[in-house]
Amino acid sequence: MKPVSEKRKVLNIERAAMLEETFGPREGWYCQFAIYCERFPDVIVRALDRAHHGEVHGHEILKRSRGGSITDPNNVALLCDFHNGWVEDFPLTAMKLGLADHARPISKTTQRINALNKKNHPGEAL
Repeated sequence: MKPVSEKRKVLNIERAAMLEETFGPREGWYCQFAIYCERFPDVIVRALDRAHHGEVHGHEILKRSRGGSITDPNNVALLCDFHNGWVEDFPLTAMKLGLADHARPISKTTQRINALNKKNHPGEAL
């Protein structure tokens, strides 16, 4: 396994701080998949695909390989392991929901969700 560069170590520390500032302590995180589904009721997602499984992590909406930032809170959604995989398996539907994109300005949906999280749960784990 390739060692982590010094530059990447610094980015990882910045990302961890951003995630905690944006979403609160990790133990309070929950999968935000349902929030994205509710914002776009015209996008059909099977009920089976709405179940949450696994740990919750920060998911980059615009991948690093496509120029996305790992330290930009507007480029991150909290997803469980299952839904992170779901985004990869169903990229077109994920793009309609605002959970994936190839190259774009920051989604207004993600900006609104993050603003609502901060407004409705100030200082509280999300």
